Amino acid sequence: MEVSASTRAGDVAMFIDWENIKYGLLNRENRLPNAQALKEAAGRFGRVVTAKAYANWQEGHNLRDPNDLYSVGIEPIYVPTIFMGSGEAGTDGHLRRKNSVDIKLAVDATELALMNPAIETFVFVTGDGDFIHLVNTLRTRGKRVVIIGTSWSTSWQLTTGADKFIAYDVEVDPHAPAKAVQPKAASLDEVMSELAEVVRYVREKRRPNVFAQVKLLLTTRLGSFDEQNYGFSKFKDFMREAERRGLVKTETVGLTDRVYLPEEEVEGGLVTEAPQDEVDTEERASGPEDENLRSLLRLVDLLEQHSPFVSFNYIVNRALEARLVPGAAANDMSQLLDRAIREEMLLTDSRTILDRVTGEYRDINVFKLNRRHPLVARSVDSEPIAVVQPDR
Repeated sequence: MEVSASTRAGDVAMFIDWENIKYGLLNRENRLPNAQALKEAAGRFGRVVTAKAYANWQEGHNLRDPNDLYSVGIEPIYVPTIFMGSGEAGTDGHLRRKNSVDIKLAVDATELALMNPAIETFVFVTGDGDFIHLVNTLRTRGKRVVIIGTSWSTSWQLTTGADKFIAYDVEVDPHAPAKAVQPKAASLDEVMSELAEVVRYVREKRRPNVFAQVKLLLTTRLGSFDEQNYGFSKFKDFMREAERRGLVKTETVGLTDRVYLPEEEVEGGLVTEAPQDEVDTEERASGPEDENLRSLLRLVDLLEQHSPFVSFNYIVNRALEARLVPGAAANDMSQLLDRAIREEMLLTDSRTILDRVTGEYRDINVFKLNRRHPLVARSVDSEPIAVVQPDR
């Protein structure tokens, strides 16, 4: 990772969401973050005047970390943890682990920005998209914001809002350093081939198919990527060239540019406001499957009111327990939910949760209603679903 001399001017503050980076690496690569490497990465942007890591240091799996952090000049900040009871369990039925790291970190960073104008760059080590509000606040005050996170779990909304994103596993502490740097820059044809693989991965794994997510994954695959090096003034022009070559399809959906596989049928009804003739067509559709889909959307709306996020299996299990569709099996509900995801009535993200059985952290896909979708908007505004209580 190269940083120009002009970039090094000014002081730097680093804030680490410790468990976010720690368990992201443990779950995927079975290794711990390198505190010294993180400190050095922040130091490339200037003089690091403060560096803090936030976690519950009294928990067994964190007890040894503070000494190592202190040794490289990173201050551990204690944040307590609360384990919610069975009535407030997570989306997969396990206990939900909750702390206020994001709130404490955001307050400390904002206070520092207000009281110390000499700090020009804020480096955040996290992949949590909830920090986007903090990023936006600091940038409006003229601060440069750098995000360091793993390439596979960092929120694309977060990387889009920041001035720079650094993939920990690519540029900070590569798992295989000898292979981390390519001997020569990839040709345009090679980059286009990688792009096609990224888009297929995004669509198969139901990851967000926005341009920002695609660029993030393409950058981590190649080690580095800048569309201007290939003669394109912006990433959208690069994507249009890929579409001209028949590698992808692009479509502006609502307010966002999205990408699809070339063989996919891109539906035009996913914009914020559907044309009147399309609305009429959907209103006339009143078959059993359409009514089941509307009931499913209303159920997800109800679940969102009582859970911070919902997973695929959680939605399916709750739908079966509520007998949302009489006589439906798990496979039937899964197919119905697949349709809602495929037609972008539900948006996809990821969360790290504590598995109560194994005591380990793992990433799960979570879903959220796309309330801009016309069918979702009409479904959640209609009468509540009639839930059949399970037998006692």
